[in-house]
Amino acid sequence: MKFFVCDVEGTIFKAKIKIEGTDYLSTMWQSIAVALGDAAVQEEKISHEKWDNLEFDNYLEWVRATIEIHRKYGLKKDTFDALIKSAEYNEGVEEFFNELNRQDYIPVLISGGFQNLIRRAQNELDIEYGFGACEYNFDEYGYLANYSLQPSDFKGKIHFLDTLFKAFKKLNKKTDWIFVGDGKNDVDIAKQAPLAFGINPHDKLKAVNGLIEINSFMDILPYLDNALNQTKNEILNIQAGDISKNKSKKHANDEDTLKQKVFRLERDIRTLKQKLSDQKGKAEKKQHAPQISINELDYVNIPRKSLDEILKDLKVVFLGMDENSAEFLRLNNIQGLRTIPGMKNNIDTRIIQNADFLFIYKNCITHSDIWHACNGASTPPCCFLLEHSNKKLLENAMANVLYRYIYK
Repeated sequence: MKFFVCDVEGTIFKAKIKIEGTDYLSTMWQSIAVALGDAAVQEEKISHEKWDNLEFDNYLEWVRATIEIHRKYGLKKDTFDALIKSAEYNEGVEEFFNELNRQDYIPVLISGGFQNLIRRAQNELDIEYGFGACEYNFDEYGYLANYSLQPSDFKGKIHFLDTLFKAFKKLNKKTDWIFVGDGKNDVDIAKQAPLAFGINPHDKLKAVNGLIEINSFMDILPYLDNALNQTKNEILNIQAGDISKNKSKKHANDEDTLKQKVFRLERDIRTLKQKLSDQKGKAEKKQHAPQISINELDYVNIPRKSLDEILKDLKVVFLGMDENSAEFLRLNNIQGLRTIPGMKNNIDTRIIQNADFLFIYKNCITHSDIWHACNGASTPPCCFLLEHSNKKLLENAMANVLYRYIYK
């Protein structure tokens, strides 16, 4: 198994806009400036000049400066959402991810762009891991209310990949990943990749030793089976005639095509069985409901659906923490989340019995304790949260766990 790591803007989605005088094609950043008018375009151009002249200390400082342009010229939610929705996939992207064998490759998106755009790709292409530099949140009037930032561009991209390797301990960073990018901000990560592809690549990315240029994501398919067992040099030495033949067929041979079809059929059957099992489990409300697993990545990975969205459809209870702690009080203000202090002798069993899902903080109580406290009555599925006092990280973790529970 390997990671299949992709940039997003210009790689997954087409980058169509390039303001005169800048060195980047853009899917979102420059498109927003154009949508906000000529004055915003001029300030965007100046920000690029400052970046090229090393006037920003780091990438996040550049992003903050760009956000201030968006605030100044009144970026609204409907404009932003329209740009997200109108972004077009690059050649072969949808077909490629439909064909990608998820038993062999784990797709990962790492971008210096918007988490909002990444979330669209995650939902439409079935990608679990996605890291973006910026996420926008808008107020009830449609104006930019707040944002969150992560250093996930240029040299920062490899650090997010390192986080995944720490979680997937059986994978080797020296051999077990592939990268696809398009821009000069992808140069650092492409240099470290065992195998790197450039789709319509920037000249500086083209110069990376061993980079394979492609015009469509479907051009990558012939390399994947070989990449599982061969080193980078062996892959690059595949005879040109064989590559051409593979490209035309889109698969190595008929046997590989059949394997892909069988894999997709088995995956669909497993998904259907799981959904039927979940529905049956909810209908029967078994006494010992399942304990859902969680890991460190759930805290840092931006969820594909926000906790607020998920809580509209589920009755979720959070059990734990001192009721007077600041963290507990902040969680208590999340609409749709019912909170109970972590006291064994003070559990409102009716709330738990009527819940669809239960989060238990820091193992303050065991699932068996809860079951016995409810006098053996049915209890909801539960998850034991790791110790994190940061409210945002706890929200990420709860949303990621609930998303897996509901949609997987």
